[in-house]
Amino acid sequence: VLERKRKVERKQQGQIMAKLLLGKEVNASINEEIKAKVEKLKSTGYYTELGIIRIGEREDDIAYEKGAAKRCETLGVAYEKFLLPADVKEEEVLKTISQVNKNDKIHGVLLFRPLPKHLNEDRIVNALVVEKDVDGITDLSMAGVFMGKIWDTHHVRQVPA
Repeated sequence: VLERKRKVERKQQGQIMAKLLLGKEVNASINEEIKAKVEKLKSTGYYTELGIIRIGEREDDIAYEKGAAKRCETLGVAYEKFLLPADVKEEEVLKTISQVNKNDKIHGVLLFRPLPKHLNEDRIVNALVVEKDVDGITDLSMAGVFMGKIWDTHHVRQVPA
């Protein structure tokens, strides 16, 4: 009772009270902002697409992939999945990344890690162009963070639907 009385007294004295932020409300607000931006882009002929590269069948990767796909659907963003087997050869992964890098319809890429042990993670991660590195996992993306540089990773090209 005494604590409640103090809160009322502080409020009456014009002190600002802390506001509890609820994650669900904040998330809904952010989603609405992003949806509006996506719709505005679409209305001018610009379309966004996310590339999702998953190697193998790790449960945590599959769960994250489902979450990313659901979020894309919620926001009105297209996505394309590139699913490779766990025993994939490194050359095949690099070929897939090269295709994604060159695909003008794909504006950002999620590459799930850790990669299977037989793959050179450093080589594969750094094959992704920084402009499409959504998670900031390439050396160049990380260097930009530490150097205070922001790469142009938020560009959207005009691509017919």
